[in-house]
Amino acid sequence: MTMKLENCMRINKHKTSFRVLMAAGVLHSIFFNVSYADDVQSLGTTLTPLGAIKAGNAAGSIPAWTGNKAQCPANLPAGSLAWEPFADEKPVLSITAQNMAQYKDQLSLSVQTLLQTNPDYRVDVYPTHRTAVQPDWVYQYTKANATRATLTEGGKAVKGAYGGTPFPIPKSGGEAMWNHFLAWKGSATDAVSDLFVIDSNGTRSLSARIDASRVYPYYVQDGESKFDGTHWMLSRAQIKAPARRVGEATVGVFPMDYQNQLFGSWQYMPGQRRVRKLPNVQFDTPNFFVSGVANFDEAYGFFGSPEQYDWKLVGRKEMYIPYNTNKLLKAGPDSAIGAHFVKPEFVRWELHRVWQVEGKLKSGVRNSVASRTLYLDEDTWNVVLSDLWDTQNKHWRGGIVYSSISCDLPGIVPLPFENIDFQQKAFVLGEWGSEYHPREPRPRSFYSPEALVQGAQR
Repeated sequence: MTMKLENCMRINKHKTSFRVLMAAGVLHSIFFNVSYADDVQSLGTTLTPLGAIKAGNAAGSIPAWTGNKAQCPANLPAGSLAWEPFADEKPVLSITAQNMAQYKDQLSLSVQTLLQTNPDYRVDVYPTHRTAVQPDWVYQYTKANATRATLTEGGKAVKGAYGGTPFPIPKSGGEAMWNHFLAWKGSATDAVSDLFVIDSNGTRSLSARIDASRVYPYYVQDGESKFDGTHWMLSRAQIKAPARRVGEATVGVFPMDYQNQLFGSWQYMPGQRRVRKLPNVQFDTPNFFVSGVANFDEAYGFFGSPEQYDWKLVGRKEMYIPYNTNKLLKAGPDSAIGAHFVKPEFVRWELHRVWQVEGKLKSGVRNSVASRTLYLDEDTWNVVLSDLWDTQNKHWRGGIVYSSISCDLPGIVPLPFENIDFQQKAFVLGEWGSEYHPREPRPRSFYSPEALVQGAQR
């Protein structure tokens, strides 16, 4: 009788504990949902429509976001990025190797390394201007996404999002990364840009002049009912220079779901007169277009599937980042690209708030980059700075994105971008172009491997 009573009491105790845990879980869910609902309502009020802090900082060095477009020159040619915003302003601060320690917390490790290893390198800081804007319909979709978008397939896919930032109030590093991938770049664009490699001797080589057409099915205004949820970007490009590569062409498709949908690139080689699928143009595969100075996943700060890393959302902080850098494109590569770095007199740095995201390589996964720290501009969600460590925990590579104003878009475009290999003492500059033309989307058939052959035969 005593044993039965003890067993009964033990069972009741376990039931009580289970009920307490269940109640606690329900309460947590209720409070979390209420809190998150309050956060969503703050979009467009205390937060910007994309989830940035609308107010300036306490010091006044970061102004409030107003949503006003930049004042572009009246005579600026359509699609041109080659102008100088805020041309009458002077630097309020110059950071060099001598005073770097004072500003260390606001500089990425890669920028610090550039300062330490190049006596002539400096960071010229100008007054901050929060010029990032998007069309109103992007803001409306972003608010809708805040309560319907979800990560699936272990972070390799996004469901339920369209036409705006999928996670304006991110709860994880994975959500922040998809905000980066799906940042506003237009509905469809045409652009000609250069891809440069600068070796350890300071010799600059044109790897490719690329005439690219891109469509972003995820961002077609009033196109949600037609969006099949498969690909967020389709790209087709022709090589215009150097002479040995003229006639080469590529098509790339970039999915919303890296687990179940088609991803890859196809290349047309005029000498062979055939199309082939390029092998594994992602992860740490050395980018053969730039002689392996950077890997495919280093473009734009980070590019391709996020699946190899566990992503941690560290939080917001204030950082010095390149911003409103159109002067760089106005100057052109011959003037602005130095032997070992982009010349400081052509780069505008500003103090902005960024999201810090850390990626640690998953157990059992092979990648030459064991960990990386990325900094995402809170006003655009573009990665703007990156630091990379190898498997020996040595900082060996980094990235800088020079954010420029597109008056026609409107918005900020993440170009050009730079990848730096500190071991090889070489760097890459991609998407260096002075024009960025929004256009009506071309049909999906234009972005197919078959279309490459048809285009080459014309």
